[in-house]
Order: sequence, then structure tokens, then C-alpha cells
Amino acid sequence: MVIGIGLVLIGLFATVAGVAIVLLVGPDGSVTLAPTRLLSDGHAVTLPQLDVPTLPAGQTVTLDVALSSSNPSQPLFVGVGPSGAVDAYLRDVPIDVIAQIDWPGAARTDSAPGTASPAAPSTQSFWVASASGAAPTLRWRGVPGDWTLVIMRVDGRAPIDASANGSVTLPALGPLGIVLSLLSIAVLAGGTWITIRAAVATPEAASPPRD
Repeated sequence: MVIGIGLVLIGLFATVAGVAIVLLVGPDGSVTLAPTRLLSDGHAVTLPQLDVPTLPAGQTVTLDVALSSSNPSQPLFVGVGPSGAVDAYLRDVPIDVIAQIDWPGAARTDSAPGTASPAAPSTQSFWVASASGAAPTLRWRGVPGDWTLVIMRVDGRAPIDASANGSVTLPALGPLGIVLSLLSIAVLAGGTWITIRAAVATPEAASPPRD
């Protein structure tokens, strides 16, 4: 019975994890970010945690970002660049750094003080992907490395008032969640069967023989 109960607990937790992955990423392995308003008194909003690992052959990470400006006369820029180059470009510039993306539709930022004013982002050559306009959209197929996402006004000035939404897609996550769910359900069913069999057999084994 102990083995059966152990399998039931393992199967239960694994089933919850598998279902959570399926619900979160969907069959295509995509995690979607709800529309989030980004406000900054600085010259940029950055997301520096874009560390892309080396993935198995055939697997890629795809980042999609869509922005809209609260003021059409202040078009926006969004770009991805090497973290070292971005840090050098924004050194001593007052910015806001996204520390945590909450669910749904909220982001916690930390302000980094400074007194410098950056050149317009379009003048920089280190961007590996970028887009600009009143409602720019960016798609970037990630490669291994340490990257930073930057959101600015096209003129590089402060402040920033924008809404952002997007998604991160890793195709392997979809099938992984489905396989994990199926395996965990099988373990849960096997543990339940063992537990029931043991519970039924125990009273019979403990009953004294009849005259």
C-alpha cells in the first residue's frame, strides 16, 4: 500500500505540473504576455534577463513584442542588443529596468539614476533586431548569448508611456507538457489501482480463520 500511495502522490503532483505547462504555453510552446503599460520618467525601459542558452538542434526561441504609444506624436523604438553594448550605450542615462513581469498585465521596474542623454537609438549599430513607429512590432529568433530588450522613444528623449504585449515561443515546451501529463496520469492510475488492491487485500489477510 505504501508504494501505491507514493505513486499516487507522485502522479498527482506531476499531473498538476503537466497540466500547468499545457495551460500556460499551449500546444505550440508559446508563453503570452498580457498587454502591460510601461511608464518611465527616464529615457528607456529595459529587460536585461534575455539569456538564451544553447538548445538542442532544431530548437529555437522566438520573441515577439508589439508596442503602442500613448501619444502618436512620440513614436517608439524597440530593439534587442548584446547586453554589454546596451550597458555602454545607456551608461549614466536615467532608465527603468524591468525586474519582474507579473500576471496578468503588470510589470515591476527599478529605476537607475543618471544625468546623461543618449543618442537616438536608430544611430546605434549593435541591434540584432529592431523596429520603430507609433505601433512597432518586433520578431527575434534568439541565438545563444546575453541580450537586453530596450524600449525607447525614437528621439531618445524622456518620458516613456507605452503599452506592450508579446510572447516567447519554445516549440519543445508544448509536446513536453502533453507527454508529462499523459505519463503522470498513467502513474496516478497505477498508484490508485495498487492502493485499492492493497486496501481490499489487507482485511482479508488479517481476518482470523473460521472454525
